[in-house]
Amino acid sequence: MARARTTLTSARFALYGKPLPRIEDAIRMGEALRAAVMGQAKRLLGDDNIPRELSGHELGKDNRHGHAFWLPDPDERGVIMHLLVHVPGGLSADALRALTALRTVRYGDGEPLRVMLEGVGAASLFRAQTPLAGESTLWRSLTPYLHPWHLKKPALRSPEALHQALLAQLRKEWHARGEGLPEILDFRELPDCGFDGRRLKPLHYHRFRRKRGLTQPDTLGRLIELRFAAPVRGPLALGFGCHYGLGLFASVDAE
Repeated sequence: MARARTTLTSARFALYGKPLPRIEDAIRMGEALRAAVMGQAKRLLGDDNIPRELSGHELGKDNRHGHAFWLPDPDERGVIMHLLVHVPGGLSADALRALTALRTVRYGDGEPLRVMLEGVGAASLFRAQTPLAGESTLWRSLTPYLHPWHLKKPALRSPEALHQALLAQLRKEWHARGEGLPEILDFRELPDCGFDGRRLKPLHYHRFRRKRGLTQPDTLGRLIELRFAAPVRGPLALGFGCHYGLGLFASVDAE
């Protein structure tokens, strides 16, 4: 298998068709995108040669998040007009071959949605096009964050205890992403997320994977704002289902 090229981490696609999905169905779109790319990889490379950074398999315990994030990229209305595939560990030549061959994504019961590759490179290449690829100390939810581990009973005794338990989970997951990352200073919960006058609460979003047998400690989710000690470069997605569009954050200009 070709070696990963760490300077190439992200591919952005324009999405065409009617109707286009909305951000409420981010996880469904993320799963559909992965299925489409995996189909191309199998067609081009064979079942036994799927790039690990696309499949997420056989990466080892210390590399749980180095593989692909399949991320919806909504406009200000909350309509998913673009898709971003982000691989923190870098894209190999075989992975690039599968991504550049992608033409359609089958989503829902209608005609497949068409995609057009807009560019491949470092995520910063798309900074001007999307807040997913921004750089900031402040990041706000686009989709609900679902904590990935079960909360212990003491965390449920008071709002303050719950806040500290969730902050500990956020920091634990963030620290596992790599060394030398800026510290999460704190977070605050948001009542909703606004898209062109629509106020979306966590219950408005689909929050479940299609894959059966998964342990899901959090089925409700929450919308939050994260504050870091120093600027963080996107894309940023945390929590359960983060590789498929849940727990997705947008960078916020300094306030």
